[in-house]
Amino acid sequence: MRLRCALGLAVMAVVVASVTSAPPIAVAAPPLALPATVRVNVAGLGLSRVLVSTPSILTVTGPDGQTLYTGRGQALARLGVRRGTVSGAPIPQRGTVREELESLRTAIREARLEAAGLSVAEVTTVPFEVAVLEGDADGTGPPLVAAKAVVGVRFTADAGYLALNGRLFRGALELARDDEGDMIVVNTVATADYLASVVGAEVPASWEPAALAAQAIAARTYLLTHLDRHDAYDLEGDTRDQAYDGLESEAAATIEAVRSTAGIVATYRGAAISALYSANAGGVTEDSENVFPNALPYLRSVPSPGDEVARASDWGRSGLEWTRELTPKQLGVYLAVRGIDVGEPRTIEILQKSAAGRVMRARVTGSTGSRDIGKDLSRYYFGLKSGLFTVVRRPSADIELVARWERDRLRELDALGATLIGPLSEPVPGSDMEPIELVVVAYLYRVPDRFVFTGRGFGHGVGMSQWGAQGMALAGASYEQILAHYYRGTALTQVGGG
Repeated sequence: MRLRCALGLAVMAVVVASVTSAPPIAVAAPPLALPATVRVNVAGLGLSRVLVSTPSILTVTGPDGQTLYTGRGQALARLGVRRGTVSGAPIPQRGTVREELESLRTAIREARLEAAGLSVAEVTTVPFEVAVLEGDADGTGPPLVAAKAVVGVRFTADAGYLALNGRLFRGALELARDDEGDMIVVNTVATADYLASVVGAEVPASWEPAALAAQAIAARTYLLTHLDRHDAYDLEGDTRDQAYDGLESEAAATIEAVRSTAGIVATYRGAAISALYSANAGGVTEDSENVFPNALPYLRSVPSPGDEVARASDWGRSGLEWTRELTPKQLGVYLAVRGIDVGEPRTIEILQKSAAGRVMRARVTGSTGSRDIGKDLSRYYFGLKSGLFTVVRRPSADIELVARWERDRLRELDALGATLIGPLSEPVPGSDMEPIELVVVAYLYRVPDRFVFTGRGFGHGVGMSQWGAQGMALAGASYEQILAHYYRGTALTQVGGG
């Protein structure tokens, strides 16, 4: 109730304005079609080691469709497996050593070889291998697959789910190569199950049903417009496309959001839209051409007063209003790592802003040159949460008093290299109300010369604001009204499917 009141008349005005423009649900033209399943890369930028298991029966299928294994073991896929033989038997290799301890693992294997009287010349490296871990032993038996490159090995469970390096997924898992040739794992999963997980990964399952339904339709529309962009899979399972965490982010509320909107996508003049969304628009969304290459008629800047509800959330508040501080030296290093070398920055000028207030062009001038930064790239080069920001350079004469329980600020000052002037103590009274000891309650710092970025919002700010959708839902808006507000002039179209 407090959140509803906090929105005030601003959100109600948005809701009322949206009532008459809530789009009807139309029937799709033939070109629009949702697949029954979707293929998701759940391995990020690639892996060198994959462990697949299930509480039921695991089946491993080779690239030719032949069943290689059925049982209760775990399947282990690895790259660059070093093997040798002693009297025709494979040298045992441990499969539970973490990737970051590769050098230690190599040393252990070398010691085993030496103990077995096997020379390094008799050791071969298998580029790609899949084997099975049986029982409690952590050694692997003879490989099911050994090849010069990653091949399509498929894993299924007769019931329940599959675990990939500890993460749980429905459907099937398959080893594949990404566009760069690295080993990835593709999860082939029912479209409805995929969407239920995306909704829960993108926003809290505890949010209002209307906000969850709006997110489900936006995610479904995004899916429809991003199919077949990769050879081995459809979508990335992270924020490069949409966040997807398998069973971990499913909940009864997200499953219901997908079920209650089944088959509905957002369209503009009969075509599925580019259903962009971000976490928090900071009170106003952005025209698409001010962030991305194209001006799309349905992605126009609109007020997003519902974003203010994030202020009542401990984690959401940091995406509504934020500050980032960097000394000139720190900023210079940060920029250089990202390809901008101007020496030690001296000034940052905001040369152009959009009508919504986002920075369109900034100029950083340093000891060895200057560089203009355009559009939404400021977020990347300065490490900011959004393009809705201001920046000032503060002198090193600043003195700041920080309470000892403000741990986040103390860590920030430590990262800045602030100088501790001294603690501030207060007497603690005893039973007779007389001071008996001094307790530190705060610290006094001298803060160094630094650039201070102050901003609002989290993300690119184009399309639907997720916090704004929650704010509208708390004020009584339906998912139709939410989508009509953020995607101007669109219709909701039934295409069938999940």
